[in-house]
Amino acid sequence: MATNEKILLSELAAVFSGVYVPTVPDGEIVYLQTKDCVDGIRADAAMRTFSCTKTDKNLLQKGDVLFTAKGNSFFCVMYDEEIKAVASTSFFVIRLKSVKVLPEYLCWYLRQPSVEVYFKTYQAGSTTPLIHKSVLENLDIPVIPAGQQRLIVKISRLAQKEKELQESIINRKQAILQQLLMDSIK
Repeated sequence: MATNEKILLSELAAVFSGVYVPTVPDGEIVYLQTKDCVDGIRADAAMRTFSCTKTDKNLLQKGDVLFTAKGNSFFCVMYDEEIKAVASTSFFVIRLKSVKVLPEYLCWYLRQPSVEVYFKTYQAGSTTPLIHKSVLENLDIPVIPAGQQRLIVKISRLAQKEKELQESIINRKQAILQQLLMDSIK
């Protein structure tokens, strides 16, 4: 069995911090914070900011991976929007510079339990834990053929969809049972 190549994230991607900018209700640029990205990107609910030198040079690009740098849970999302947006300082922005790894696969890999253990091992701070950029950059990424990467991402999405459907079925069954029980005592 062949061993997959592992490459440091720093060799595959540029990693940079999000920016801090003041928010305004009528800004033309979306300012993404962690609350806007928990289950995918919710740009419609995000705060806004005005265009300036800082925002213009830090605009997100399709395929950028946003990784939470602060807090107790680590998650990431892939930016795949058509609108102008910047990430807040709660994120590291990972911009792939190599075609060896697909952004969707990288995002999937960063969510794996073994990777979370790696981050918890190296997190700093006690009040608000954080991950240093160097810890993220020194993470080994398994590089497999692009077809396998796509398959892993597809299977992962299908498994998530299955989980959501099962939870929905359980909730509906419980509601029906509860209603039947309540009807029996009327």
